[in-house]
Amino acid sequence: MYPSLEPGGVTGVFTPASIAVIGASADLNRISGLPVKYLQKHGYEGEIYPVNPNHDEVGGLQSYPRVSDLPETPDLAMVILPARLVLDVVSECLETGVETVLIVSSGFSETGDEVGSAAERELRDMAERYDARVIGPNSQGLINVKEHVTASFTPALKRESLIPGDVSFVTQSGAFGGALTTMIQDDEIGLNRWVATGNEAHLESLDVLRMLAEDDSTEVVAGYIEGFVDGRKLLELKRTDVGIELPIVFLKVGRSDRGKAAAGSHTGKVAGSQRVYDGVFRETGVMAVDDVYEFIDVTRTVSILDRLPGPRLGVITTSGGAGVHIADVAAEEGLDLPELAGETRERIEEFIPDYGSAVNPVDITAQVVNSPEAFKECLRLLLADDALDAVVLQITNATGDQAERYAEFVTSAAANSETPLFVVWTGGINKKAGKSVYREADVPVFENPAAAIRTIGTLNRFKRSKERLYDAIDLPARPPAPENKGPEIITETRGKQLLADYGVPIPDERLVTSASEAVAAADNIGYPVVAKLVSPEVNHRDRIGGISTGIASASEVKEAFERIRAVGADRAVTVEGVSIQQQVNSGIELSLGIVVDDDFGPMVMFGRGGVDIESVDDVAFRTIPTARAQADGLLEDLKTFEASTLSEDQREALVDTIIGLSDLYLDNPWIREADINPILVGPDEVVAVDSLFLGPGQ
Repeated sequence: MYPSLEPGGVTGVFTPASIAVIGASADLNRISGLPVKYLQKHGYEGEIYPVNPNHDEVGGLQSYPRVSDLPETPDLAMVILPARLVLDVVSECLETGVETVLIVSSGFSETGDEVGSAAERELRDMAERYDARVIGPNSQGLINVKEHVTASFTPALKRESLIPGDVSFVTQSGAFGGALTTMIQDDEIGLNRWVATGNEAHLESLDVLRMLAEDDSTEVVAGYIEGFVDGRKLLELKRTDVGIELPIVFLKVGRSDRGKAAAGSHTGKVAGSQRVYDGVFRETGVMAVDDVYEFIDVTRTVSILDRLPGPRLGVITTSGGAGVHIADVAAEEGLDLPELAGETRERIEEFIPDYGSAVNPVDITAQVVNSPEAFKECLRLLLADDALDAVVLQITNATGDQAERYAEFVTSAAANSETPLFVVWTGGINKKAGKSVYREADVPVFENPAAAIRTIGTLNRFKRSKERLYDAIDLPARPPAPENKGPEIITETRGKQLLADYGVPIPDERLVTSASEAVAAADNIGYPVVAKLVSPEVNHRDRIGGISTGIASASEVKEAFERIRAVGADRAVTVEGVSIQQQVNSGIELSLGIVVDDDFGPMVMFGRGGVDIESVDDVAFRTIPTARAQADGLLEDLKTFEASTLSEDQREALVDTIIGLSDLYLDNPWIREADINPILVGPDEVVAVDSLFLGPGQ
């Protein structure tokens, strides 16, 4: 759960009235001296208290031997000391009533040393004992641009002045986070709060995210993220009104699989931590990017737009080739370029040459230079068309004064439109004045057409996520805690009955212990049938010859029964019997499962199924409990399966099955993994053909 924010709340962390810099150096160009230097340089108006017994003065300020010697209790204490001294100093700070301690010192868990890890655990314990907040260790500090709080040594503070704005930044890397901050400011994106959380002994990045969500001066949160200690905190935030509406842009690194322990099920083998993060980010509407420039593009764009773009784009360009490129990338992003019709198309055709195009993309050709009013009118027509959710203007090689004039035309045409406009300005020289016109009008400008379209796709996915999030708003963010008691493994027969209890369709089947019972079961079910070994000691029967399919007669049933019983005997495993099942012959092979992830807890997995599940390796995830809208969105996440091929009834049945599996876990939190593979989606039904449940003992 979240650490306490009281007393002082968000203000107490970001707007301290006094700051102690413990270990401050008289050399203001050293790391331990830079915080004092930057606080003075950027106009901090509160009290600065250097604490260092070896100096009488730091930066013209009186230096004190200890925190207990200060004339008042500071709101924030920065600790810049060797790791061996940190615990005692932090203890002194908390004993004197300091509410927030920011630890710059390194030499803790990042070293891989158990001593450092134990020290971090002690820091957490102290923070909880004193109901205080500890940021770090190994943190580069915090910044509040609007109130001139620069309690950091990040090189991002070397610039003469900081640009204030509505974007706040939380980063788990100080150095790289500082570099990204420099890029944000270089791109003239206004900054509000900035926190480097370091090793997160106490305050985690998601704790800071919640603070920023509650901060009225923050409109957008950007972040550099490596991983979460407790990912469910993101769900807790995103199941609130303020969390749903807050734009969050994360550059997530560590995308290679850390490797789940591949227990007995296919699900365990194909689950990878990054794909779980991908699924949670899609579920929660986090705009996740994996490129620095995309990070800047999305952050800048979402911070200046009053209205998010939808999926229907109108494209107007001076280059037919650029229009084709835009159309290609739009298709990859799931965006549509609807053909223009009615008055919009008719009027545009009046303004463009015969060799232009009014279809969409609209190619007004290079003749636009001779008719700026025609250009402006074509743009206005697209912006006014209710069939479009956004307009992209592609300009090529516009230069100097001419480009500035066209920028004025463009911003004038868009001034009273509610349709978001995106300008792609590729090529050209002397562009500074023209770009300034667009920036002052809050019109996002790109040079790379693909970057513009991908940014639109990202913003559209955030917009679409809101409806699904509101559908889940009343669900608990935290399911029941996993139980360490329960069966080690449930055989298929018992597992399927469990599925059936939660509304998941299963084939007709019988568990038999003799050949005669097998024949009677097959006669009752109807041929063809399938025979399967049922043993709590065998997870994947197909690998040892424990399954026989396409059994079409009584004699074949007897033969299959005896052969499968012999397989069990040869391996000296416990055999409960043989399952005789209805053979489901046709359908799309998919899979469902349950995985308990280290960072997010129980997740529903959806993916390609059958024997290809591991080789195709195409899966996606949602958290448990799962809302209907989230389950429906899950169907669209696979790369090798088109959910659009499903009928309405098939889609509804799959969503019902996902919800049933989610509910099943809520009542049975002993489950560590579940593997329902394949799920066959036929013309008339969805059937769980096979299942495996693993408990805490496996």
